[in-house]
Amino acid sequence: MARLYLLGLALFGTVAHARGVSPYLPLNLHPEIERKIERLLILAEQPVLSRPIAAATVLDALPRACERDAVLCADVRRYLTSLTRTAGISYASLSVGAHSGPATALPNRHGMDSNSYYEVAAAVYWQPTDLFMVTGGMVAYEGESTPTGSLISFGTQYAQLDFGYRDHWLSPMTDSAMLLSTEAETMPSATISNYAPLTRFKLRYEAFIGEMSESSNIIDNGVPTSGNPLLAGLHLSIEPISGWSIGVNRIMQYGGGDRPDSLGDLLNAFFDPSSDNTGTEEEFGNQAASLSTQYIIPGTTPIAVYFEYSGEDTSTTNNARIGNVAVSAGVELPSLMNNRLALTLEISEWQNGWYVHHIYQDGLRNFGDVVGHWGGDWREPGDGVGARSWMARAGFDLEFGGTLEATYRALDNENYETRAYESAYDFQLRYSRPWQQIFWGAELNTGRDSFGESFSHLGMFIRF
Repeated sequence: MARLYLLGLALFGTVAHARGVSPYLPLNLHPEIERKIERLLILAEQPVLSRPIAAATVLDALPRACERDAVLCADVRRYLTSLTRTAGISYASLSVGAHSGPATALPNRHGMDSNSYYEVAAAVYWQPTDLFMVTGGMVAYEGESTPTGSLISFGTQYAQLDFGYRDHWLSPMTDSAMLLSTEAETMPSATISNYAPLTRFKLRYEAFIGEMSESSNIIDNGVPTSGNPLLAGLHLSIEPISGWSIGVNRIMQYGGGDRPDSLGDLLNAFFDPSSDNTGTEEEFGNQAASLSTQYIIPGTTPIAVYFEYSGEDTSTTNNARIGNVAVSAGVELPSLMNNRLALTLEISEWQNGWYVHHIYQDGLRNFGDVVGHWGGDWREPGDGVGARSWMARAGFDLEFGGTLEATYRALDNENYETRAYESAYDFQLRYSRPWQQIFWGAELNTGRDSFGESFSHLGMFIRF
């Protein structure tokens, strides 16, 4: 990991006089507050193309959003208050439950499957100065624990350096991300990014290098070698007009074992991707890219529409064309029925070749789970079939108190490889109720996997 830290220091350069570092909001760990924040940013006409979201970004969006939903604004402001002290608890969650059926990867749950009896997530922070912060975090469930959220951060609003277990989500989609999501366990990384946009085009960037779990199925000179592949990523976006953001993303899996991992080779493959798509062992690594956009339609109640066009490697050795295409689209209506109902619809379709590779034969996986779309885990490992997924989510604030949220996901894998797949689905129902700073409630996941097996997971939770 020493290489990651040295590269991060080189990227940082000098610190300008500006606002200091910001804590990040939880990502698929505290859904009650996360939904509220997503809605608030849409009401503030602030597009989002990558996550996690900095607390300072939400703080800046409050004045505009408060004009449209004072109750939502008060809830989010109350939560942000806990992040403005010198030290405190960012979030804490405990869930216990029961299950039935085969172990099935639950979408975007940091590697957790349906057979875990418990889930614990928490983070505490200490920020003695504006320019420096230490965060200690963890996610634990049956059989696994990861220090997700454990970071050392320093810098400014224009260049924040994070060393540790920081999540990365490279997509405007809220329920899936083709390149990088929270489907797998969080990997250690060195990251530099800005939460305050640069220039009048509101440039945002994020660059990182992470270390993946060990693999013994890396091919070098015709023979397997064992090691930890590296994963480099880049996000760039601009907002040419208010409420409309467009961005590009790249990730590259490389190194590990006896494979080359020099910075020069990485840059060469980055700027000339077609030379790294020969289908032979001469390739430097395994890369994917995407173009994304989100437009918030203004009005009394703004609506967010977003799209993503992704590819696995290039097509016909042409740097301007991406191969193995994936297309995703979504729409979110954050405030209906007097601010009591929120609706989200998303769909994705991708061709074969995703999350598999002839050199990295475990594919784009970290501790057995794909790093991208949850649908990549709902198939036989190593079977790079195309698929289509869709998601519908509705959250409703009940008159007698609390929020009921229902999410339906469906997946259809293509059947041209060695395994016959069936239509799969996951239905999630969650009731949560606030009490002062605490949320308590219950959550049910039930469905059928791609092999025709039924599964279910029922949990009771309390979150702070």
